[in-house]
Amino acid sequence: MPQNSICFMPQEVDKSANLTKEKIIFVTDKKGYLLLCNTKAALTIGVPMEQLLHLNMRELIRNGNINTSYTLQAAENQRIERGLVTTKFEAELLAISTPVFDNKGELLYLLTSCVPNPSRKVTPSNNPGLKSVQTGTFRGLVLAPENIVAESSAMKTILRIASTVSQTDSPIVLYGESGTGKEVLAQYIHRQSKRSARAFIAINCAALSESLAEAELFGYDKGAFTGAQAQGKIGLIEAADGGTLFLDEIAELPLALQAKLLRVLEAGEIRRVGSCVNRTIDFRLIAATNKNLKQMTEEGTFRQDLFYRLNVLNLVLPPLRERPEDITMLALKFLKNFNIKYNLNTNLDINTLTTFQQYSWPGNVRELRNEVEKYVISNIQDNSNQFLAAMSGMAKQISQPNCDYIDSQENYGPLKQAMRQFEEQYIDSVLRVCNFQMGKAAERLGICRTVLYRKMKAFSEAKRTHL
Repeated sequence: MPQNSICFMPQEVDKSANLTKEKIIFVTDKKGYLLLCNTKAALTIGVPMEQLLHLNMRELIRNGNINTSYTLQAAENQRIERGLVTTKFEAELLAISTPVFDNKGELLYLLTSCVPNPSRKVTPSNNPGLKSVQTGTFRGLVLAPENIVAESSAMKTILRIASTVSQTDSPIVLYGESGTGKEVLAQYIHRQSKRSARAFIAINCAALSESLAEAELFGYDKGAFTGAQAQGKIGLIEAADGGTLFLDEIAELPLALQAKLLRVLEAGEIRRVGSCVNRTIDFRLIAATNKNLKQMTEEGTFRQDLFYRLNVLNLVLPPLRERPEDITMLALKFLKNFNIKYNLNTNLDINTLTTFQQYSWPGNVRELRNEVEKYVISNIQDNSNQFLAAMSGMAKQISQPNCDYIDSQENYGPLKQAMRQFEEQYIDSVLRVCNFQMGKAAERLGICRTVLYRKMKAFSEAKRTHL
């Protein structure tokens, strides 16, 4: 990891962040009984976690904890429902309830997420800059066109930091494994910035032809070289004037071009190939890489002066295996997109979602997206299982979960029983990722440590009962 820089790690906590910005998440069965929820839900509704998990949404309305339930509406209408909910503490929330069906179209459960109503005025604070930060964060988390999934605390922290640094013009370097979504985050920063109305130019440095890279980046005047267009051509860097330039895989940029890029950053000027005229240019640079630039400078494969020019703000995107809370929501987001693209109505069953949770995802979000697309396309085939077996490499690598209660039609049981088993498997997968550190696992699950211990004890007692 590069030294002597402002480096934001996902584990850092934004002390100034308002806790009410965290999403309230809960899962109910088709009758409205709560199966899963996070600690934020219990605190906001005003019911202890151990009591909340035994209640029905209708009881919460009767008790005055909430004034209405879009979960019940989504269950009745079997479609996504959204609207405003007021809690007993007069907090106004924007709720979105999404029904989840099995392959036969039967309603399995409902997933509901709530955030503070972004249109409601924020109470003035002693911190004069807090209101603008809150408004920007709400706009990013709730209304952003990218609709970035951020259920994990790591991604929530990254989005808060990204929303803050987007208001500056300092260079940013995004570090992370391939497929973690660095370009999506770069677009998010651009759309939150004052440059959002101008161009966002993305360049993959690894895809640049070495012989034509300079002309592609800096442009050229007419007659600059054999084969050049008669009228000349604007370069990609110049096209980003007034906007944001995103250099993906910047570690692959040839050393000669690194020197020219440094000159552009230092002087704010660009010179086309074959020209003797400097053109003033103004853009915000965001770079991304899956390599250690500091180490590359020591090895002589990346210019030291360019590294220190870029090394102002760093954001580190965690791999998908370190934020399992995001997997299900990402899968559902991709499912919705591909259903629209292929004009289908495919659903992800619990078995598939559990399998996704147990996989290590070496290809990160990109691999998850591809697997969901294969899953959706497989439903066009007469035999979807054979199609997936032939097309999906993941199916050969993953250790299938023990989901006999789902796979065997003879063993279909009550939905509550299935959800309890799913909950146990999910908690077990998070514990494994956290090396069975109960505090860390509880934080990732969004529940209190005591609640996690109580659930583990209940799972153990249930197993002894069935022996």
